[in-house]
Amino acid sequence: MKKLDLYIIKKFLGTYAFMILAVMSIAIVIDVSEKLRDFTDESNNLGFFDVAFGYYPYFFLHYANLFSSLIIFLSVLFFTSFMAQRSEVIAILSNGVSFARFTRPYMLVSTLLLLIALGMNHFIVPHSNKKRLGFESKYITLVEGNFKKVTVEIDSNTIVRFDNINTRHNRVNRLWVEKWRTNKNGTYELYRDMQVDLANGDSIKHSWNLKNVFIREITENGEVVHRYENIEDTLLNFNTKDLAQRSNIMESMSTPELIKFRNSERKKGSTLLTNIEIVLYERTAYPFATYILTLIGVAVSSRKSREGVGKNLIIGLIISVTYIFFMKMTTVASTNVGLAPKIAVWVPNIIFSFMAVILYIQRIKE
Repeated sequence: MKKLDLYIIKKFLGTYAFMILAVMSIAIVIDVSEKLRDFTDESNNLGFFDVAFGYYPYFFLHYANLFSSLIIFLSVLFFTSFMAQRSEVIAILSNGVSFARFTRPYMLVSTLLLLIALGMNHFIVPHSNKKRLGFESKYITLVEGNFKKVTVEIDSNTIVRFDNINTRHNRVNRLWVEKWRTNKNGTYELYRDMQVDLANGDSIKHSWNLKNVFIREITENGEVVHRYENIEDTLLNFNTKDLAQRSNIMESMSTPELIKFRNSERKKGSTLLTNIEIVLYERTAYPFATYILTLIGVAVSSRKSREGVGKNLIIGLIISVTYIFFMKMTTVASTNVGLAPKIAVWVPNIIFSFMAVILYIQRIKE
């Protein structure tokens, strides 16, 4: 490996490590300020080491991995722009090094970071999220607000769906509680379905007041029994905090566990299936954005500009925001319009791949 490759690789990895640490340091400081009341609550009995080593390493892994591709992109823009402004890029290319050869170490580092991101997304971060979400569920007060159109699996035999939940008032609108069992054929079947117009729950005692309740039960003989009633002080094995926090339970599943969960939900005809597949495909699609964004970053920032480094960084931020917008737009199209999850997840990468190739070819021809 030549000195040029080593020089660029050191620049790339050094800038990436610096930006990851800088961004996550700011994120941790902001998060500590938001959760300080929970950390210092005497009832939680948390010490410095409990928080510093029992929560924030997992917090760091989750968010550093989540923003990894965009930080890689900004790192490439940052150090390559400085190289261009110091005329280093011009000197390299004028000595007979082709632009394709110049970009080789960039792609080598991108490949390394891509492989790391794939391993993190599919196996390491989900395991880390179990620790993070477990800590939050135990010690952190749930942010009050409204959550809409959520389906959660309370246990292996209970599915809960709701249209809207208000955690401040512990009120749930349009609540469904489904009970499932395994029949003689070894497949899941629904044997009890409770539909509730309005439910008010006690977040501590799991006690609920249910209004306008429709209950449908299927006996072992196949007979269907219906009844309507209002139920007060009913004990259900979940509360509003469970419903709101368990909506992100997929983050804590490794890919094999998520595939198993998807197959189980598919048999049940769950409305959660689209969300599961989006999470599943994102774990592969997002790391591959590393290649695309690196190529765009090199093509944009390797030009020397009169406006200095600032112009390249502004262009980079515009591209980043546009990429995030496309990701969100296609995800919403999948959940609300019916766009296939695999297409929804990969479309932003496909669009930006064309952009990357066009910018790269133009840069080669210069």
